[in-house]
Amino acid sequence: MIKIYLAPLQGLTDWIFRESYTQHIGTFDKTFTPFIRVQGHDFYRPSQCNDLLPTHNTLQKPVPQFLGNDFESFKRFEDLCLEHQYTEANINMGCPYPMVTGRRMGAGLLEHPAEVEALLNGIFTETKLKISVKCRLGMRNPIEFEQLIFVLNAFPLEEIIIHPRVGKQQYKGEADVEAFARYAPQLRHPVCYNGDIRSVNDVKLIQTEAPQVDRIMIGRGLLENPFLLAEIRGQELTQKEKISMLRKFHQALISPGTY
Repeated sequence: MIKIYLAPLQGLTDWIFRESYTQHIGTFDKTFTPFIRVQGHDFYRPSQCNDLLPTHNTLQKPVPQFLGNDFESFKRFEDLCLEHQYTEANINMGCPYPMVTGRRMGAGLLEHPAEVEALLNGIFTETKLKISVKCRLGMRNPIEFEQLIFVLNAFPLEEIIIHPRVGKQQYKGEADVEAFARYAPQLRHPVCYNGDIRSVNDVKLIQTEAPQVDRIMIGRGLLENPFLLAEIRGQELTQKEKISMLRKFHQALISPGTY
């Protein structure tokens, strides 16, 4: 059975969403916090740290996601994770927004493979956490990923989640499934597909193009159809069940901890 992850969508799939969804609709194989940005070796917005508080994650513990570009900043993030007894962290190398990429963070790191290598080398020299990476195929051109393969393969990553667009696309245009299928087998780590999964047929396409991939991540498709998780798993729900689940889910979003 394919593993299904919940995408970390800033301002959307926060702890309130994750807890409400898990309680009333379904449980993912893994969830991730929206990125926690560390800049200048300190938290850019300390309020982002609240998303991984144990009191906010009682039903399913997420994987905290780091946004930054140097080891000292990651160490600050790791200390927070360890304080709350997390065992895994995810490195964001996919955020496409100019205010992030312009500072060589998120997808902005991808056109600088030497900096990616320096960051990962610093992390794996000392980290106590399992480390995964969420990335795109590059910042400007998918061919950038060819250099990144050698860098990523040099480290014992838990997994690599690939959104097959480049940073300059943001979320426009088609996801390049063909490029994903070409590059995924060249990575020595488990690979997760992320991008434009809105139906069971979309999942079947990924399984056909990249049969070795056994995990996917869904985000915007789930916001459009909250029952996408159940559909991919082949679970049949009646209209009455869907209405009841959706009502309780929305009530929990409005009043977290009440329903």
